[in-house]
Amino acid sequence: MPYVGLVNNLPTSRTYATRTIFFLANTGTLKPVAIELCLPPTAVGLGLRRVYTPDYSGEDKGWLWQLAKAHVRANDSGYHQLVSHW
Repeated sequence: MPYVGLVNNLPTSRTYATRTIFFLANTGTLKPVAIELCLPPTAVGLGLRRVYTPDYSGEDKGWLWQLAKAHVRANDSGYHQLVSHW
């Protein structure tokens, strides 16, 4: 998470470190079952860690899962651009 700390020290930016747990389905596809979003500790407080799972209850909480997936996709895209195209 060293780059996450550098980005979060900027006055107008925040980013999360992400971890995702996948399930390998019988069809051979990977299905995300849990996403952890982490903010590193700062000088004024502790870091933040939250785990999100898909909402199957029918309640309107699916937007949290969608937002967590967006953070994962942004990190994956940034890693791909930096590593693959450097």
